[in-house]
Amino acid sequence: MKLSVKAKYGLSACINLAENYDNGNLTVSQLSERVGTTEKYLEQIMSMLKKRGVVSSSRGAFGGYVLTNPPGRTTVGEILRAVEDDLQFVDCMSGDCKCKKPCQSFVVWENLYKSINNCLDSITLDSLIKGDK
Repeated sequence: MKLSVKAKYGLSACINLAENYDNGNLTVSQLSERVGTTEKYLEQIMSMLKKRGVVSSSRGAFGGYVLTNPPGRTTVGEILRAVEDDLQFVDCMSGDCKCKKPCQSFVVWENLYKSINNCLDSITLDSLIKGDK
């Protein structure tokens, strides 16, 4: 399984928001400079994160993005699922399986999906900032 660059930029943007959590909003311009992508592309990613409730935004002179929850309660899993179609790497996971009979390999995909999500949900932005392993 290979994640897209949306995962890289989305996670990086959220880490930056976590590092700045006590200081307020960061603008798309500030974030795009920090994560190394265009404002236009990052705005698309931030929109996905906002739609899933990971970040919130405000307009105006002091507007920008902020994490919805504190860094200690925001997980890598939440972020990646928001930008990577819920991390459903096979159609079976969403109920769109095209198999004509019950798939014997479904248990493999289900266990892998659960394991990946459990791992990602155990990592908070706070732990990343602190360098916890």
